[in-house]
Amino acid sequence: MKTNYYTIKQIADELGVTKPAITKYMSKSFRSKYTKKQGNRILIDEDGFADIRQHFADSSHVKTQTNRKVNDNLSQSNRKLFDNVNDDNRIADQAYQDTLKAKDETIELLKKQLATKDEQLASMHKLMDQNQQLLLNTQAENQRLLSLQENSPEGSQNVQDGDFTDDSTKTT
Repeated sequence: MKTNYYTIKQIADELGVTKPAITKYMSKSFRSKYTKKQGNRILIDEDGFADIRQHFADSSHVKTQTNRKVNDNLSQSNRKLFDNVNDDNRIADQAYQDTLKAKDETIELLKKQLATKDEQLASMHKLMDQNQQLLLNTQAENQRLLSLQENSPEGSQNVQDGDFTDDSTKTT
């Protein structure tokens, strides 16, 4: 009966593991019992292949369970990370909303202050106009009094503070 032999690469491809994983599994006793060398290649017989298959089947079962646990842990970690990111986003959004609200309140306050300043400025303009009119009236009266003094005879008395009568307010 002819025995089939397999290369490490063939076994690795069929089992879905790496060549170093298979080489690492092959101990001295395994090599002496199941392998033969042909040039640079190590050939493994069917019994050795069955032994390797059994080892990696058990190992893949353990790996599958381990992978499930790792995936579950990653899922939980991802959920926690996602929740943390969501919390951070909520906090950042709230801070942004608070900042916008504070800016809006500041804008409203500045608008009120500007309106008050506009009212004050208008009042100041009105007072300045009144002051200018008063000054012009005073200057005109001073001119009138000076002209009266110049036209009066030299012997007459000078105009005193109580001697003035306002002709502009008389109604005819």
